[in-house]
Amino acid sequence: MKILLAIDGSTASDRAIELVATMGWPAGSHVQLVNIADAMLGVYAGMPGVVVSTEAIEADMEVDRERRQQFLGAAAARLEGPGRTVATEIIGGRPASSIVEAARAAQVDLIVLGSHGRGALGSAILGSVAAEVVEYAATPVLVVRTPTVSRLVLADDGSLPAAAAKALLGRMPGFRGLPVRVVSASERHPGWFGWLQPEAAAEIQSFEEAIQADLKEHESIASASADELSAAGLVADGIAPLGDPAPEIVRAAETFHADLIVMGTRGQTGFERLLLGSVARKVLERAHCSVLVVRPRVH
Repeated sequence: MKILLAIDGSTASDRAIELVATMGWPAGSHVQLVNIADAMLGVYAGMPGVVVSTEAIEADMEVDRERRQQFLGAAAARLEGPGRTVATEIIGGRPASSIVEAARAAQVDLIVLGSHGRGALGSAILGSVAAEVVEYAATPVLVVRTPTVSRLVLADDGSLPAAAAKALLGRMPGFRGLPVRVVSASERHPGWFGWLQPEAAAEIQSFEEAIQADLKEHESIASASADELSAAGLVADGIAPLGDPAPEIVRAAETFHADLIVMGTRGQTGFERLLLGSVARKVLERAHCSVLVVRPRVH
């Protein structure tokens, strides 16, 4: 597996380094460790009346580059291990765009980066880098909030993206033996127009039957996925709560004490990006734990 790990020296990226260093990856995995360097010239250009020689700018940039190389070297030493190789790279440009482009160029299987928080302020910070990477990257993205993974939640709505998330979960040797709860949320709610009885008795009966059928479908999805994951070596069970999927996924992760949510999402253009915003983006913003977002591969 080829992994791109983006770090910036923050506490959030330290958690990401720790997670990648301790997680069990497939044999022969490669970690591409990247740090994004801002152009120093822009700093000087923004100072009115300040004239700095080209030599001084280049000297400062060289000092900054050496500092970044030392930082990357220390991180690489933490990541080295049996059956795993590590390489380092300093890249320039906007952080989110640079990460997505580096992942595309290297044809990685997974992008890993830290999250700086959640909630109103946290989501604003998240939106600046992590959420943008999730929206535009063609590969799975792991947004790290905790340095370890010991309990997981898989969100499964029976879709192709959910199947891709489940398949990735089953392939990861580091997840074998861990407890996982499959959550398949039904958005249908119990009858809200019972006051219309008896005039609308037939409509109410039809609506309630549709609710029960939908609930059974999601119970079947959760149960079947739990069986698949158990066969893959995890300790799995499934639940089918009624309600808006994003809050139910987050609530399930909290009650299960999960430190990772795994979920699928659709494409990243046009109307499909709104679908990301409606579920995956909400989970990213609200979850207390790490979130792994997976897109199905397009052949």
